[in-house]
Amino acid sequence: MRNAPIARFQTSLQTCADLSRTGKVNRKTTSILLFAAAFLLALALPVMPSLLNNSGFYGMAIDEPGENLDGYQPPQNGLSVIFFGYRQCGTVCPVQLVNLMELSQLLDGTEIEFLFVTLDPENDTPEVLDQTMESLGQAFKYYRPETHRAAQKLASAYNDFAVKQGSSEDDLIAHSAHLHVVTGEFRRRLVYTTPDLNLKLVEQDLRRLLKDKNSESST
Repeated sequence: MRNAPIARFQTSLQTCADLSRTGKVNRKTTSILLFAAAFLLALALPVMPSLLNNSGFYGMAIDEPGENLDGYQPPQNGLSVIFFGYRQCGTVCPVQLVNLMELSQLLDGTEIEFLFVTLDPENDTPEVLDQTMESLGQAFKYYRPETHRAAQKLASAYNDFAVKQGSSEDDLIAHSAHLHVVTGEFRRRLVYTTPDLNLKLVEQDLRRLLKDKNSESST
């Protein structure tokens, strides 16, 4: 069953709690049980989005307006997958960008674009971003807010967070790694909250959403 890792994770946590209350476990055993619980949670992450909603989508289905991006227009009859990140990020950004590259190959020929919104416009210059998007593929675009503060405000409008860890231009930025799927009208329809994704299921989501959107347009 798809939710088996979640059930095992919950069972492990309950076992830890029960044994701790009865005093029948030492500190070493508790550490082992907690490690096992964390391992089972890691196994559950790829299917977590689909367990949090009953829409039939793997991702989290929503239907609410997103913030317009001046100068960028998603495909009118297609979709755009938006990701907030920055080039010097060495944690979640490389993983999520690899995900997006693989998705772009799986969805080649569809009206789906991938938009990288930089959280570090002070360092991510247009020239650098042009080179990065060219290396990622034709389906990739970028959006560069004027300042980090403007990028932070935009991320917040999409329920993302971005916090610079210091006051200099070279400081790291702590941020979420969500993927936001929007229509040509900037309506947010799907959100993926982790970079640990089953890309085949994401592909199925996007093809289904694209089909549903085109069916609505033809009626």
